[in-house]
Formats: sequence, structure tokens, C-alpha cells
Amino acid sequence: MKTLRQIAAQPKYFVVNLASIVMSLVLVAFMPTVALAAPPATVASCQGIKDAYPILGTQCENAYANINHAPGTAADRSTTFGARRTVLQIFRKALLCNGMYGATSQAQQLFRNGEQGHLDAIANLRTAMVAVPDPTIPTAFTATDLNAISMTKQQCK
Repeated sequence: MKTLRQIAAQPKYFVVNLASIVMSLVLVAFMPTVALAAPPATVASCQGIKDAYPILGTQCENAYANINHAPGTAADRSTTFGARRTVLQIFRKALLCNGMYGATSQAQQLFRNGEQGHLDAIANLRTAMVAVPDPTIPTAFTATDLNAISMTKQQCK
């Protein structure tokens, strides 16, 4: 039997597990993204959403880039309708995420304030599509559709 002194005198070998190295590298790679996100969103804009929820914010910016404020063709109107609907859905998702992250009622109200105006813009665009008439007319997007949106905290990215 070895004494404590003999055990302490033996050289120590540290085994580094390859999996622990890989996991460390993965964590370091994703830390900047996690560190930048700071929910809840306090500014009701795509950039404000992106600051709190990077994935939702990027989706918002991409969709907003497709909005034509004076669509002249059926294709432009169709693209704009889809983009406006997507942006409005993302704002509602951000509102729901903010609620899960304890946003103040004032911050929540910032995201709610513009909803009716955007719903009206979508309805007016659809009315114009019907009046022309465009070859493809999307189904109406209403407050009921907006209220049907749900999110989990895990989806708030």
C-alpha cells in the first residue's frame, strides 16, 4: 500500500477530453450572439427588435426591405402585402416575447400602438388588389389572425 507521500510524489497526468474542448469552442463561438441580445425590446422598430431578439429582428428587416410604399404592379402589390403581413406578425411576436421577459406596460404599448394602422394599410392594399383586379388576391389579414399568433420563450430569439 502506498502512503500519502508516495501518491503525492507521483507525476500527475491530465487527460483532456476532446468533447470538452469542442464544447468550449462552440460556447465561445455563440457567446457574442447571446451577449448582444438584451430582451425585452424597448424600441418599436426592426432594429429595436433585433437588439433584443436577433433572429426575429433580422427577419423583420428582410421582410421590411420588400415593402414598396407605392406598388404599381400586381407583383409589387402581392410582395408588399406579404411583407407587411410578415412585419406585423413579427411585431406581435416581439410583443409576446417582451411580455415573457417582463417588459414594462409602456414598452408593451409601444408595440401595440401601431397595430391598427398597419392592419388598415394591409386592408387598403388588399382592397386595391381587388379593385384592379389583381390575378392573385390573398386572404384578408385581420386582428383575429394577429391574435392567433403565439410564442414560447424558447422561440424568442
